[in-house]
Amino acid sequence: MATPTSELTAEQIWTVEEGEKRSVGVIHIVICALLIGIGFVVGAFGSISFPLGFGVNFFWTGIAVQNVGAIWFGAWGVIAAFIFPFFSNGIAGTPFYVSAAYIPANLFQALAPAWAFRFFKADPRLNSVRDYVILLVAITVSNICGALYSPLVVLKGFGLLTAESVPIFIWGWFGGNEVAGIILNIILMKALSGVVIRTPAFVKKWWA
Repeated sequence: MATPTSELTAEQIWTVEEGEKRSVGVIHIVICALLIGIGFVVGAFGSISFPLGFGVNFFWTGIAVQNVGAIWFGAWGVIAAFIFPFFSNGIAGTPFYVSAAYIPANLFQALAPAWAFRFFKADPRLNSVRDYVILLVAITVSNICGALYSPLVVLKGFGLLTAESVPIFIWGWFGGNEVAGIILNIILMKALSGVVIRTPAFVKKWWA
């Protein structure tokens, strides 16, 4: 008999039980495609509505798709996380080569929280202070890395920023991701994680 979702512990959520069969299926490919589509729409909204330039903005809604998508769907969410910014940034006029150079930052912003929740067996339903702390630390560390890499290495490296504008873009990237991430991640995870963890699409390891 299946354990009710409300009775599942964080350890059980991420543990493949004896006799439980998990494999990659069409549902995972569909989920990845859906995340790319959703990320494109919400990411473009952030890039157009709160722009700073070159895909950097003051409230980037796409970060929630990167963070939550990777926590729920593992590698499929990570894949979507570095693909959809090509489209959402493109709508905002960001050159393709800049979006391509952003890949390491977008990968890490999805990978860090996904790894943290699996490694520390945090509950995606955010049922304890510990779960909130793990979420906050993971997204903050990943946003700091992204905010340092993208303006300093990518934009400054391509000669697209002046020395005076670099700090603005660093704080814009970090603040735009951090604030949107905290607000939207908590809303989505509290509202939907209890349902998602019971679906065949939920990924306990990385691929299934």
